[in-house]
Amino acid sequence: MKKSTIKLLFIAFVLQASFASAQSTYADVYNIFQANCVTCHDATSPAGGLNLVAASSTVYTSIVNANPNNPAALARGDKRIKPGDPHRSFLLRKCQNGLDADNGITSPSEGDPMPSGTSPVPLTNKEIELIRQWIYAGAPQTGLVVDTAVVNQYYNGYGIASVASAHPLPTAPGSFQIHVGKIFLDVNSEVEYFLKHNLNLPDTLEVNRIELFLSSQSHHYIIHKFLPGAAATFTDAVRIQNPSTGAGSSDGYNTMVSAFQASRNDVLPPTTAYQWETSTVLDLNHHFFNTNPDSVLATDVYVNVYTQPKGTAAKIMYSDIITNTSIFIPNTSTDVTFTKADFDASATNMMNIWLLSSHTHKYGIDFDIFLRNPGGSTGANIYEGFYNSDYTFNQGYYDWEHPPVRLFDPLLDVNPRDGLIQQAKFNNNGPSNVFFGLTTNDEMMLYFIQYTLGTAIVGINENASIENKINLNAFPNPFSSNTKISYDLKENAAVTIVVYDVLGNKVETLLNNEAQSNGSHVIDYNAKNQSKGIYLVSVTIDGQTYTKRIVLAN
Repeated sequence: MKKSTIKLLFIAFVLQASFASAQSTYADVYNIFQANCVTCHDATSPAGGLNLVAASSTVYTSIVNANPNNPAALARGDKRIKPGDPHRSFLLRKCQNGLDADNGITSPSEGDPMPSGTSPVPLTNKEIELIRQWIYAGAPQTGLVVDTAVVNQYYNGYGIASVASAHPLPTAPGSFQIHVGKIFLDVNSEVEYFLKHNLNLPDTLEVNRIELFLSSQSHHYIIHKFLPGAAATFTDAVRIQNPSTGAGSSDGYNTMVSAFQASRNDVLPPTTAYQWETSTVLDLNHHFFNTNPDSVLATDVYVNVYTQPKGTAAKIMYSDIITNTSIFIPNTSTDVTFTKADFDASATNMMNIWLLSSHTHKYGIDFDIFLRNPGGSTGANIYEGFYNSDYTFNQGYYDWEHPPVRLFDPLLDVNPRDGLIQQAKFNNNGPSNVFFGLTTNDEMMLYFIQYTLGTAIVGINENASIENKINLNAFPNPFSSNTKISYDLKENAAVTIVVYDVLGNKVETLLNNEAQSNGSHVIDYNAKNQSKGIYLVSVTIDGQTYTKRIVLAN
């Protein structure tokens, strides 16, 4: 049995529904409740104030995004059904019968499991899974959004569990766990998805440790944090990234928290922490594959988050992904090397690097990172790709699936005006030429960096820091065709904005010495006639020029 199409359980491109008569997945869910729950949830005296005998549309309104009557469930932030979040869906927690070990009833005050009564018959695993996957799909009222054939295949013995058992909840004060799963993938497939997760924080948190448990079939797992107000742009459901266009991701709407290519326990250096404000909404990004020819893969990811009191950290830990999208690797079975300098000529503070890790796909055979000297030449090697995953010895080759993660103790001070140089080597012995792309049949060249900001750069003048003062930004970035260039003026000024390609050729003039008043300004830039790649936005204010790198993704 071989299927080459990407098909997740909750994507209904091809349906062979075993819940035979339903015209929508919600109709299947409604029928499950009708067959198992109406004895207690009748119209006369419904348990929990929930009448499941009512018409389908009435029941839908009463469960999806509806508050539970149970005070304990309401206090923990549950809805009866919360789209995209099975772990905050009280109705599922009541009836899931141990299928998800960490998602059952948490206390006697939440009542008995369902179905209840003198001779309760629990829902089957297939029925519970259908409800869970419907929730991950956003709990829509219409549409076939769950492939029940894949459910059946997995629970009929043709399934692989990526994580053997649930990982215990962390017990340290202030700690908590985020669990995503099960998410299913059909045979001979790969997929990358995003799922937003609202933390509902009562106060700003400092996170000083992230422990992540990941399956061996995972290509990467990245924890993003939405930019303020950006989460509302995206649906409360698992979003599948289009492997050709990148649609479905939140790139340009987020900042990175941390990236993992294998299970890892990141304990941040003392006096540092990630800062998560009360409004923080995470976007969880998982890229994984199933090479098995006849068994469905079920993935779980567990993230243990450890915190400390607000105000403990002396410095915030920042994270970034630094890419080189300008790569082309012919299928000639010869080594091809790419080198790219990464620096910020307008930076105002030293950068103190804690973590470096690289990322390529299957044709990557080496990856090194060097300091960049003030004149632009290559300096000392600070990241050798031939090291093993925890950077304890040189193993003599680059393992692209488990690349080295180097931690610096003490932190490495780098002047970001000089910056770093990334250098990667590839050898394509495959069937076709490859470019930078999103699937494992494409290639990538990038590195992850985590750092704090240190002392002011010696000798900086007032004009060099204007970029920070004017809050020059582009949103979204990367972008598909349109981005908004924003900046603040402290006083009236003449403004010129020009877009250049990476070779320094002028692409377009957006403003030409235009007089503007003080305050915030936004300029729309439409790049529909340009090819994908990296561009520079040059903003000149009363003779002083500052730049912002933007990435046109397709």
